[in-house]
Order: sequence, then C-alpha cells, then structure tokens
Amino acid sequence: MRGTYTDMTTTTDRAQAPAPLDPQALDHLDDALVEIRRVLQRPGYRRAVLGELAGTVGLQTIRVLRSVERSERAPTIGAVAEALAVDPSTASRTVDRAVAAGLLDRQPCSDDGRRARLQLTGAGQALLAEVSDRRRAVLARAIGDWEPGDVDRLQTLLERLLDGFDVAEVA
Repeated sequence: MRGTYTDMTTTTDRAQAPAPLDPQALDHLDDALVEIRRVLQRPGYRRAVLGELAGTVGLQTIRVLRSVERSERAPTIGAVAEALAVDPSTASRTVDRAVAAGLLDRQPCSDDGRRARLQLTGAGQALLAEVSDRRRAVLARAIGDWEPGDVDRLQTLLERLLDGFDVAEVA
C-alpha cells in the first residue's frame, strides 16, 4: 500500500511540473500583447469608439466613467486610480475634467471629509452607454468571422493570462 501511494504522488508531481516554455513563443506572445495595446491607442480606434466625440472626450475619461460604473459603491478618486493602475494625480485630473463636463458628480465622503465619492450623472451614463455600444461594434467587426467557441476560449485564456500576471507580479 505504501508503495502505491508513493507512486501516485510521484506521478502527480510530474504531471504538475510545467514544461519549459519556448523563448521564441514567449517573444511572439509579448509582441502580440504590445500590438493589441497599440491598436487600442491608435487614432482610428479612438475615432471608431468615440465617433464625433473624439475631439471632446478622451478614452481615459471613458475608462474613469467605466470604473465608476463598475464599482460596487461610489468610489473615491484613489479607488479609481487603483482600478486603472494610474497615479492618483492622473486620476484626479481626469475626474476633474469629467466633473467639469457634467459626466461625474463628486460628493464628500460621509466617513472622511477629506475624500470624495464619485457617481455618474445622467449625461455620464448616456455617454458611457453610447461609447460602450460603439466599442462592442468595433470588437464585433474584429471577430465577426470567429466561431463562438473561439471567442469563449480567447476570453478564458485572457482571464488566465491576467491571473498569471497577478501571480507573477506578487512573486
């Protein structure tokens, strides 16, 4: 019995050890990730997503609005900065522009008067809905000839990749 248990452990341990990854494959993956980021920053993508708003609202403002929308409770500027992985001063400037444009409302925190909580205004909600529809349309055109299973697999793999980056970052 003891020998059987030892053999099972050895087999399990060997099955869990990942195979070494090909450096060239890792380079290609890194290149693809860089290119995806570039695509999302190109003027053509911005025009497609923002439409006639391209000169008045930036994608960073949209990202702030989306972060506020997705928050479980009205977030602070610090929480938005953390969610977007930007410096708090960068988030603060973007929030200031969104408040001035009537897209966000800033209210003092009830538990800490030095901080403010953010909420979308009606105009912010409408803008975010319009831009979200455009973003989905651009993405739908980009993957229009894909099989639904391929889209599901890509989403699953990208989520695994993000989780892997979190693990690598902590290590």
